[in-house]
Amino acid sequence: MKLRLKLFFAIALIFVALNSASAEMLSLKQAINIALKENPALKTYTWTVQAQEANVKVSRGRLYPRFRIEEKFSRTNNPTYSFMSKLNQERFTQEDFRISSLNAPDDIPDFQTSISFEQPLFVPRLYLGIEMSDRELDAKKAEYNRKKEDVAIKVIKAFLMVETSGEYLSAAQAATKDAEEHKRIALARYDAGTGLYSDVLRAEVAIKKSEANMIMSESNLDIAKRALGLLLGRTEPVDVSGDKPVFPVDSINVYLDAAKNREDLNAMRLRHENAMKAVKLEKSVFIPEAGIGGSYNLYDHKRPFASEGESYLLMGFLRWNLFDGSQYHKVSEAKAKARAVEEGLSGLEKEINFRINEAYTRVKEKEQNLSLARAVVKESKEALRLVRTRYENSLAPMVDLLDTQIMLDNTRAGAVAAENEYLNSIAGLYYQSGILLEIMN
Repeated sequence: MKLRLKLFFAIALIFVALNSASAEMLSLKQAINIALKENPALKTYTWTVQAQEANVKVSRGRLYPRFRIEEKFSRTNNPTYSFMSKLNQERFTQEDFRISSLNAPDDIPDFQTSISFEQPLFVPRLYLGIEMSDRELDAKKAEYNRKKEDVAIKVIKAFLMVETSGEYLSAAQAATKDAEEHKRIALARYDAGTGLYSDVLRAEVAIKKSEANMIMSESNLDIAKRALGLLLGRTEPVDVSGDKPVFPVDSINVYLDAAKNREDLNAMRLRHENAMKAVKLEKSVFIPEAGIGGSYNLYDHKRPFASEGESYLLMGFLRWNLFDGSQYHKVSEAKAKARAVEEGLSGLEKEINFRINEAYTRVKEKEQNLSLARAVVKESKEALRLVRTRYENSLAPMVDLLDTQIMLDNTRAGAVAAENEYLNSIAGLYYQSGILLEIMN
């Protein structure tokens, strides 16, 4: 049974180790740079930006002339239309002036070919629409830059999780080594007749628990590597290389000042400006619009696109919407939406201020926790050394030795978690300030 159990642990460790060995090794900077190019969510949003770029071109395109070709067919015995159709076809004769022909004309077929154009000259709502499209493009680019920071903070957390999982594994391996040493001491005492066989069994149980923790740590490490790979657009696990990142911490005012230019805040400001422009856009309906247009027409009673008769038409136009009851309500609606965006902007500024203060407080908290955790590990190691010495000299029971070992194992894991939380808290402070990519570059 023992042989089977050992064989199981050995095979599991070899399997996970082989997976880890095949993983690509990247530094934090390399991982972030790859994610900014290959992250699926980020690549998706690039199409949103491109769609808005196309929308800007659509808005500008409305300033250019529009050309249209049209072919129509009609057949009628309506006196007025019959008279007009024959005139257009240039087939009108003296006989068509007879009263009977005018009152009861024969059916007249008419093919009408028209090539027309229209050119706006002064259309204020088009100019405002172009400005708003340009500004919305800038807002989406700002959002895209913020999404880059979203991806970067996720990569940093995943990167640190890989490192942390590796340290958990090292702690588990150290715990297994300690448990094996406890078993050696217990077995030596039993062989010497100064110890109990139950101490040997307890030490053996402790080894099995440590090996189980080691297997779990190996699995967690593999999952962490795959999670990092997913953020980088990979299906394979990605390992980390290099030392732990060093994140400097400045005074809180540095981060509060930097946050004033946070990309999502800039996007909100641009949308607030657009909301104010939307009010002007609704009001612009009451401003006159001017343009020119024209058409060249062909008429035939037998064939499409033929020309028994032809004519042209040139015109200039002025449109002035003097009254539209619904439009006044649209102006009120635009004003209300602008106020809503303004309130949202104010709320975001306040939330950012709160988040930075919160993040800065967490950094100080995690820094102290890390210092305490490291001190506790040091003290736990010393406690284990003393208890082990007492056990070797029959001055302490095996239970005390195992309890002290468990305490050391927990403090090692706590120190690893404390360091991970500390680095994550600093990265979170950079993220809330909008300077994460700037720092990482």
